[in-house]
Amino acid sequence: MKILLITPPLLQPNTPYAATPLLTAWLRANGHAAVQADLSLDLLLRLFSKEGVRALCRELHDNQEAEGFLPAEEDYAETIDEVISFLQDQNPDAGPVIAERDWLPEGPNLFRAYEQEEALGWNFRGLDPEDRARYLGSLYLDDLAEVATMADPAFGFSRYAESIATSLPRFNEFQQSLEAEPTLFSRWLDELTDIQIQKHAPELVALTVPFPGSLFGALRIARRIRRTSPGVEILLGGGYVNTELRTLGDPAIFDYVDGITLDSGMLPLLHWANREPLVRTFVREEGAVVFHDAQVPHIVQNELPAPVYDGLELDRYFGVFETLNPMTRLWSDGRWNKLMLAHGCCWSRCEFCDTSIDYINRYDAADPKTVCDWMESVMQESQFNGFHFVDESLPYELLEGLCDEILARGLEVAWWGNIRFESRFPKSLIQKMAQAGCIAVTGGLETACDRTLKLMRKGITVAGAATVLENLAEAGILTHAYLMYGFPTQTLQETVQALEFVRDLFDAGLLHSAFWHRFALTAHSGVACNPEKFAVTLIESPTGDFAHNEIPFQGNFDHDVNEVGEALRIATYNYMHGMGFDLPISHWMD
Repeated sequence: MKILLITPPLLQPNTPYAATPLLTAWLRANGHAAVQADLSLDLLLRLFSKEGVRALCRELHDNQEAEGFLPAEEDYAETIDEVISFLQDQNPDAGPVIAERDWLPEGPNLFRAYEQEEALGWNFRGLDPEDRARYLGSLYLDDLAEVATMADPAFGFSRYAESIATSLPRFNEFQQSLEAEPTLFSRWLDELTDIQIQKHAPELVALTVPFPGSLFGALRIARRIRRTSPGVEILLGGGYVNTELRTLGDPAIFDYVDGITLDSGMLPLLHWANREPLVRTFVREEGAVVFHDAQVPHIVQNELPAPVYDGLELDRYFGVFETLNPMTRLWSDGRWNKLMLAHGCCWSRCEFCDTSIDYINRYDAADPKTVCDWMESVMQESQFNGFHFVDESLPYELLEGLCDEILARGLEVAWWGNIRFESRFPKSLIQKMAQAGCIAVTGGLETACDRTLKLMRKGITVAGAATVLENLAEAGILTHAYLMYGFPTQTLQETVQALEFVRDLFDAGLLHSAFWHRFALTAHSGVACNPEKFAVTLIESPTGDFAHNEIPFQGNFDHDVNEVGEALRIATYNYMHGMGFDLPISHWMD
């Protein structure tokens, strides 16, 4: 079967999302003619081009909100191609020009950066000329992206219509937006879809929806295919589907797609293409949603092929460097080959996590030799030696063997991924990780409080995490912490102590970046299953039969969670930039 796998808008443009390279390789290994396309990248490159700027200005011609931007049309049109080619690493000669203040037109983000530079006299924390140009060029793109929201308020640099796809109990609300008068970006996406359908003439199109901000783009693509190529079958899958649509009952979405697949998508896709009994797949039959799940063995992680990248034109991806923090830069800048070493989470016990879902609770790791085979195959094809391991959590047992294999083969690689800050990560392994190319790790400190860490079954302690972070810093490995506030029963005093702990880690150079997430109670978590254990009352949400994930709840907090969250973010932003360590915590919490 001729199958086209598509990444819809919008995702980070610096590297391909992980889904289609792996699924393409898997389908080819099973005898199908699979190809792939990244319409997220294509849409951004359509905007960030000379013709894109001119089209945007034509769209905004009568928009009073854009009056301050329209006079700069020519300045943006004449500079945009140079900036993009520089950020694609295709035009290094443009760097010195971009780095000078008098060349790029100055929108709000760029203007504020220059003001900050003058006030602090710091050349953006001592950036070298190339990074200075990358930073300024990225802020210039941010300014253009903000103007784009005047043409379509749903547009975002790495998301599209995210707000209307979040907590969506009924599909008709979303469908109204989907069928509304098309915006500039919807028209562009229709055109880009036509190009791919004409180029590949697929029998089946598979769309991955990793986040809420990808749902609108995916269904807009599906809508176009329905209208121009009605004989093409369309499947929907991905992270959003797995978390939000597991209890799907609304048949209206099947006006756009033929099937919706759960979990990794490999077996559901293969069985659909082979015309075999369907596996973990929703379809519409006689006007109602029906779930088919033929019982077949799971795919063994160690038997998967290496991802493939042909069709994605890797030289067109571009990195953006919008913050001066070296750790957070990794997500949006640099070329990373994404690999998943293991299916599921090696811990899979955290009460706040979706531990009842297959992609968390079924752990299956590949052999280190297999992983290194994948790495060598990918490096040969992509010509990049940087890897982002996208596992839920990299277990120390797997990392031990992987590092030994990397060192034994003499692979020159750089890699980063998510680990658990647990005391079982010995100093010797951390040093070996650095020798084997590890440059950074992320991990959950969550509430950074022993009582609540125990309650959520995180499996770490504050002291143990501090020791791991100290060993990582000593090995020269950058660290990022995921933090949580508003967890049930968490007190204000515990939150203050957590911020003190985080401040001390930053001040000592043991932590390089962090982000506070507000606790969300999800339908597939342990908290949802046992709310009384966490002293919460589930609030009855609007009835619906489309998306179902986040559950509203009532907890007994001794503080305003919203206000505290804002204080945590402001304080941590300052710590990430090396400021505010001498201020008492009360300064932020007042």
